[in-house]
Amino acid sequence: MPMMPMAAEKLELEATSETKTILGHECVRYNLKRRGEIMEIWATDKLFPFQPWQQNQPHRFGPRMIEEQWPELLQTKKLFPLLAVLKYENGPERMRFEVKSIAPEKIEDTDNKLFRPPADYTEIQPLPF
Repeated sequence: MPMMPMAAEKLELEATSETKTILGHECVRYNLKRRGEIMEIWATDKLFPFQPWQQNQPHRFGPRMIEEQWPELLQTKKLFPLLAVLKYENGPERMRFEVKSIAPEKIEDTDNKLFRPPADYTEIQPLPF
C-alpha cells in the first residue's frame, strides 16, 4: 500500500513576552515549532518589513521546511528579524540568521539613475505559440 504524503502543517508565529535590545532596537522573541525543530526569532516592528533573498530554484517535492517559510510569516506581520536560530529541540543549531550592524543612511541619487534599468537593457518578448 503506497504511503500517503503528509498534509502540510500550518506554522504559527508565536509571540512570547520576552524582549531584548539588539543593535539598539527593542525586539520581541517569536517561536516556530514543528516536528522536533524550534526556531527562535528576535524581531522588531521599528524597521522596514523583511524582504528575504529569493532563490531562483524550483521548489522541491514535499512539505516546505521551516527555513523556507519563516520569512513570509514575518512579512505578513511587518517584522524585521535581527536574530533567528533554527535548532533541534534537544540538539545542535541547524541554521542562523544574524544582523551584525545597522547603519541608517540617506541614499543619494544625484544623477537620477539609481533605480533605472541600464542603458543597454532590452526587454525580450516571448515567442508566439
